[in-house]
Amino acid sequence: MGIKEQVYLYSPVFMQNLLTTLYGYRLQRERYGPAYQTRFQELADKLEKPIDVERDQLARLNTFLLFCRQHSPYYHTLFKDLNLQLPFRALTELLQIPSLEKEMLRQQIESIRTDLPAPILGKTGGTTGKSIQVRYTKEDMQVRMAHLDFFKATHGVKKGMRRISFTAQALVSERQQKPVYWRMNHALNQLLFTVKKLSAETMTAYLQAIDRFDPESIDGLPSAMIELAYHAKRIGMELQCRPRAIFPTAEMMTATERKLIEDVFHAPVFDQYASSEGAPIVSECRFGNKHLHYEMGIIEIEPDGQILVTSFDTHGTPLVRYRVGDRMTSSGKTCSCGHPGPVIDSIDGRGRGYIVKQNGQKVFEGQLSSLVKVLPNSVERVQYIQNSERDITFLYIPDRTRFLSEHEEQLYRFLKTLLGSEMNVSLRAVDNIPREVSGKTLLVKQLM
Repeated sequence: MGIKEQVYLYSPVFMQNLLTTLYGYRLQRERYGPAYQTRFQELADKLEKPIDVERDQLARLNTFLLFCRQHSPYYHTLFKDLNLQLPFRALTELLQIPSLEKEMLRQQIESIRTDLPAPILGKTGGTTGKSIQVRYTKEDMQVRMAHLDFFKATHGVKKGMRRISFTAQALVSERQQKPVYWRMNHALNQLLFTVKKLSAETMTAYLQAIDRFDPESIDGLPSAMIELAYHAKRIGMELQCRPRAIFPTAEMMTATERKLIEDVFHAPVFDQYASSEGAPIVSECRFGNKHLHYEMGIIEIEPDGQILVTSFDTHGTPLVRYRVGDRMTSSGKTCSCGHPGPVIDSIDGRGRGYIVKQNGQKVFEGQLSSLVKVLPNSVERVQYIQNSERDITFLYIPDRTRFLSEHEEQLYRFLKTLLGSEMNVSLRAVDNIPREVSGKTLLVKQLM
């Protein structure tokens, strides 16, 4: 723990609110400068206008690749070795560049980084458990914020409106006795709730604080929203707040969980996708379709669903055909909402979000989460733990008012059908499923 974190956690609550607000002013200076204003206005000016997406992307791609060649030692050498002829005349020429794997990014990150000042860090965990830290310029971050804010604005939520955010940050000291598990960021009119203090004993206080604040939007980790929604249902608590929209991030939700959030918090959910490394944003429109923000980059979807991202707004650590570790599907359909970006049918979760069967077949989260179709109302939360290539532990939190003894047999039959008779599956009813160090609750946990 750094000195700043120690000072914060040893401060009284009123001082922590002040420090949170001061940090908010710093973020405001970073995120809302000229580049933000320019991109936000660009998006507003061309809303619902006919756009040649492929032509626009090609122009932005060539500008970005020329930048990479000039400012990144790695790409300068790579493009020279490939005898790459720029500018490209078609987007398909991007395939000449080999994919950038996570391990290569980790090993070559110093030579991939450019010579531009890029003070903003984006942190992500790699498959080996080592952290990858990419860098953004202030302009990169402002462009990303312009797209996020414009997405929210299309759903009636404007910058500065009262906002609640669920975060994995340690906002509250372990020594704190008062049930105040939230901190106020006055700079952004944002009440921050730490997910690390959620429990059966604290959730009523969380819900009461949400109602008092009366947010106009809610965002952050959906696992916290889901737990609070289940708790509100259990105790019969009816929230009075009426947010305009809810914007979950970072985690998957089932259709049942999404409806639960909407019912309890009285607001529609609009999904979004991004990544710490800087992948182009995908966001959901009013018709429920997910659109790629094509101005930010290109997403290639491989036959198995793995995606490669080329992100035009990564001028600190450029990403060209980077295998980010996520999976998507797309049918190439269009949408009548007016957004010209390609429609993404589904975002199927992280690359490690799967169980591996003995024959090497992977069962991904999209299939594993279909469990809710079996018992949608009597099980609150589940987790699959793969202990070895043959052994799976299945944790579930039963709804004590609905779960019947025969339901466990139904679960067992479903799991054997899904995973195969060769897998040994043990079921265990639990009162809670622990979060990871990051604060997230995993659907699939690999221990192999």
